[in-house]
Amino acid sequence: MDSSNSWLLSRLGSRLLTAGGGALAGWWLGRQFQHPAAFAFAGSASAALVFSAMDTLKGHMLLDWLRTPEADPPKVAGLWGEVAHRVKRVQILKDRQIEQEQARLAQFLSAIDASPNGVMMLDEGEQITWISSNAALHFGLDPKRDLMQRVTNLVRQPAFVRYLAAGEYGEAVKCAKAGGNGGHLLIQVQRYGDGNQKVVISQDITERERADTMRRDFVANVSHEIRTPLTVLSGFIETMGALPLTEVERKRVIELMSQQAERMQTLVADLLILAQIEGSPMPPPDRWVRADRLMQRIESDARGLSRERHPMQFTLDEQGQHGEIAGVESEWLSAMGNLVSNAIRYTPEGGHIHVRWVNLPDGGGEFSVKDGGIGIAQEHIPRLTERFYRVDGSRSRETGGTGLGLSIVKHVVQRHGGELRISSEPGKGSTFTLTVPAARVRLSA
Repeated sequence: MDSSNSWLLSRLGSRLLTAGGGALAGWWLGRQFQHPAAFAFAGSASAALVFSAMDTLKGHMLLDWLRTPEADPPKVAGLWGEVAHRVKRVQILKDRQIEQEQARLAQFLSAIDASPNGVMMLDEGEQITWISSNAALHFGLDPKRDLMQRVTNLVRQPAFVRYLAAGEYGEAVKCAKAGGNGGHLLIQVQRYGDGNQKVVISQDITERERADTMRRDFVANVSHEIRTPLTVLSGFIETMGALPLTEVERKRVIELMSQQAERMQTLVADLLILAQIEGSPMPPPDRWVRADRLMQRIESDARGLSRERHPMQFTLDEQGQHGEIAGVESEWLSAMGNLVSNAIRYTPEGGHIHVRWVNLPDGGGEFSVKDGGIGIAQEHIPRLTERFYRVDGSRSRETGGTGLGLSIVKHVVQRHGGELRISSEPGKGSTFTLTVPAARVRLSA
């Protein structure tokens, strides 16, 4: 027999016992007044009425509790107490299920919010029902304040508004990023649920577009830099093949061809160095190079390049005499050598050049090159480390520059955790300073 039938039989038995007990009491009392049957009937009816009243009172107590289920259930005996207990148990199970579902939903939304892409959910009226932090950043919205607002009232990019209204979401649309900083978003809308709800996925493509632009500019610049000497070489070769040249003219043509070939070799060498630096792992922090040895090699190369056309001074402070730098020696030589060779190329004959290394009080180090050259206008300084950027392109080519030197310097210094600083004033020369962090500088024994 199942539990529901046992409850029914128990309840019927309780009623019969109550009615029987009331009838027996009434029959006993009725004997005293010579009306046992009438008193027995009245006693049975009274007992049944009292039982029903008490039962109704328990039912009302249970009903009051059900209206405010967050309170404790009433402490009643019998069937209503069993009902209250079972309702409370079902309520606890449902609350646990709701908590688990809410936890899963919160975890799911947290995972979406951690995505680098922005996610925004819209209802059938295109009102915002949920928005991730990245989507709020992309569209310039507030994740809490702007909930249940119509998205087109807040995001007024014409391309996005037309795309959302068209209802054709097979392809993504490109829009400007909020903030007016020149960034761009790639936006894709998908329907979900019954087809009336929409999810808007936004991706910030600013860096990708910037990288594509840099790649196109780089290819165009390399092509231009190589095409010029190739054109010169082709012209000279054609001249030598078509015209009878004297020995002096032939030597001059060969000399010019050699210069152009050397220029291309230098360009290719700088490109290979830059590619190697960008593609190699971080330099080791436990490979040490003596600062004085670096300075000696840089001084030797610099004096050979200058050919005594510039007064040059190379100094090391007292601690620098015993200083060591961690990293790749060839990269440090390339970076420091580029700064010195630039100073020689852009300093007129007789202009003074000062190269020095000092150990800083915080434990770091500083390599600086100060020249007496033509100087650089302030508007050019932020772009000097861009590949192929030249303040004066014709002068740079005349002096043998490829436009990659400072880009190499910047990459080397950043790879070693340092910083490149440039200060200059037209007509008063320039100072290029490499700072090396304390973690990569030490004093040798």
